[in-house]
Amino acid sequence: MAHKKEGNKYWIYGEDAALAARFTKYLTKVLYARRASYIRTKMAEAAHEVSIEECSGEVEETYKRLNAPIEERVEARLMWEGIRNHLPKLTPKECEVMIALYIDRLSVSEVAAKLGVETNTISTHRRNACEKIRKEMEGK
Repeated sequence: MAHKKEGNKYWIYGEDAALAARFTKYLTKVLYARRASYIRTKMAEAAHEVSIEECSGEVEETYKRLNAPIEERVEARLMWEGIRNHLPKLTPKECEVMIALYIDRLSVSEVAAKLGVETNTISTHRRNACEKIRKEMEGK
């Protein structure tokens, strides 16, 4: 291995120079590939990002829930503890209605607007879910 030192630089000659060039070329390709992967990942993340203005409804709802009086939060937690074991027995729509009514504390008309159905449909789902929960509790 032939080296010549000038200042802080090394000059490589012969076979070592060819090997160093191949290694440098390989590292350059790896670096470019890693950089491209990084940029692709960042672009994918940016595609999934949503501005705060686009989800202002969810932000407001969460903010209201966090700033609700402690009594309401405790009541919602107790209600959740009471119905969560029964949710697997309910239909998906009944689950959605029960969670919206008793956990999210929405009114029947708000739930109807959220789900895009009539208020009578929400009342029917609630009545059916309550009946199933009541029957299951009586059976225990």
